[in-house]
Formats: sequence, C-alpha cells, structure tokens
Amino acid sequence: MLHRRHVLTGLAAGAAGLPSVALDRTSVTLPESGQESSAADCARPPRGPYADYFPNLVVETHEQQKALFYDDLLRGKTVLINCMSVTNDAVYPVTANLAKVQRLLGDRAGRDVFMYSLTVDPEHDTPRVLQAFATRYGVGPGWLFLTGHSAVIQALRDRLFAHGDGYDHSTGPVQDCAMGLVRYGNEAVGLWGAVPAKTEPEWIVRRLAWVEARQPAVGPPRRRGPMALVAEQ
Repeated sequence: MLHRRHVLTGLAAGAAGLPSVALDRTSVTLPESGQESSAADCARPPRGPYADYFPNLVVETHEQQKALFYDDLLRGKTVLINCMSVTNDAVYPVTANLAKVQRLLGDRAGRDVFMYSLTVDPEHDTPRVLQAFATRYGVGPGWLFLTGHSAVIQALRDRLFAHGDGYDHSTGPVQDCAMGLVRYGNEAVGLWGAVPAKTEPEWIVRRLAWVEARQPAVGPPRRRGPMALVAEQ
C-alpha cells in the first residue's frame, strides 16, 4: 500500500499538490563564488529514486557548518522538514510542537529520523540567530536549523512545498502552505507525505512509522486472516 505514496504526493488534506513528475535539476548560482551548484556536482551513490528531484544546494546549519542539501542531509534518510522563521514563530508557533516530537523520538532522533527546519528569512536568521533559537527550545542532536543564500532557500522551498498567492484556473486560489505543514519522508525508497505542523506530536511520530524502513520478515510464511473452518462431526 505504501509503495503507491510516491514523493511529495501525500499531502495533508486541503494542501495544494506538487508536480506528479520529476522536474529538471534545480541549479542556483551562488553570489559569493559565482559558481553554479546543482544536483550533478556531487553525485555519490547510492542515490534514491527521486534524487534528481531535490536540489543539491549548499545550506548552513545553526551549528555553523555547511552541507549539501541532498547528498548530506536527505540521501538515504528518513526526515521531517518544515519551514519557519524566528520572527514568524512568535505569531505561528510550531517549533515548540516539534520539540515535543523530538523528545518522543528519543535516541531515534539523529539515528533513525533527522529533523530539518528551513528558515524562510535567511537575511535575519543567520546561523548565530538560529543557534540561539535552537538553544531556547532545547533542541538536541538530529535536528538542524538551516539557512543560506536567499536564492537557495527559495529554490528549496519551491521544490519541497507548493506555495504562492496566485490563481490556478483549474483549481482556484493557490495558498502558501509551506509554513503550515511538516513534510516527512523516507528518501531511500521515495515515500513521502505531509501533516499540519500543529498536529499532536504523538500523531506526527505515528505518521513516521508509515514511511520508515522495516526489517524483512524471516522464517516461513504464516497464515493470516480468519481461522480455518472445522467441519462438524
């Protein structure tokens, strides 16, 4: 059943759908170096079934380390991703809810599940600002707050979340859903979904179980279903 839930198609109710086919690689010219960063720059196997969908762009963490979004953060991992900003969190608090999710995950956070919060206000939310913000909420290992060049953040947001304030003649108004959703997925097998960011933490953790890898069954097949009928004597 889960194999039918392909990348970025399992949206929460009411959210706008993302493209049903993989798009061309997203590339952005980084202002400082003038060099183009793309998914082709660091193609290191193994790559997931939707590797070409995700931009492999440089981001910076609240721990002041640089990383390639696909190769270093997504490739082969089960993840939770949300959009945020320090300023917006005061108006639409989400981080406190996700902090409860991390506590429920326990030692699985940073081992089995990785959490990423992508700021939509990179000019204000520098690594130092995000570090102080993460400290305020007691963020532990396995949860990174990400920032970067504005063009990079926009490219990632465009690819991960349907958003905008325009009008689609086939579906009607297009609303910004990036700030109100948490994207979760298993990149290794291409299973993705989304849940409202203020959903009960226990339910978000349960959703993760739908996409996490499981150990293959061992031993002979076991019968399932109703008990076998026994003829009366």
